[in-house]
Amino acid sequence: MTENETTPAPTPDEARALLARSAAAAGTLRASGQNRHALWLTGHAASTFMFFVGLSTIPDDTGALTLAGAYGLTLLVLSLAWLRGAPVTKQGMGLRWVAAVTTWGVVYAIALVVGLTWLRESVLWWLAAAVLATFPLARGAWREAQA
Repeated sequence: MTENETTPAPTPDEARALLARSAAAAGTLRASGQNRHALWLTGHAASTFMFFVGLSTIPDDTGALTLAGAYGLTLLVLSLAWLRGAPVTKQGMGLRWVAAVTTWGVVYAIALVVGLTWLRESVLWWLAAAVLATFPLARGAWREAQA
């Protein structure tokens, strides 16, 4: 065949078979991603929970800053381990991801500002904040794992 000649069009049956193989290959490739985004969200949820529980037990700013540094380092390690090099994403992952992380960010910011400004000594506040700030990430991880 020369470069000016075209490949003949497949028959309808051949086209259906090619589309089925293509869909199966895409599904296999997505499955090889091993739910990395769900794992990251789960790790982030666990880290967030431990961060707020830690704030409930640390009375001074030095300890809180050390805890915040460890929290940030944990998120960096999670990101390098699970997000870097993730081969593909599942259909609709972007919307699920944005919903989980945005909701977490709003709850996290409110909990941190209110807690550090008015309720620094309240163990109950920090424990409630741990649950509330963890929920969007845990729900996002569950939704991603189910997709």
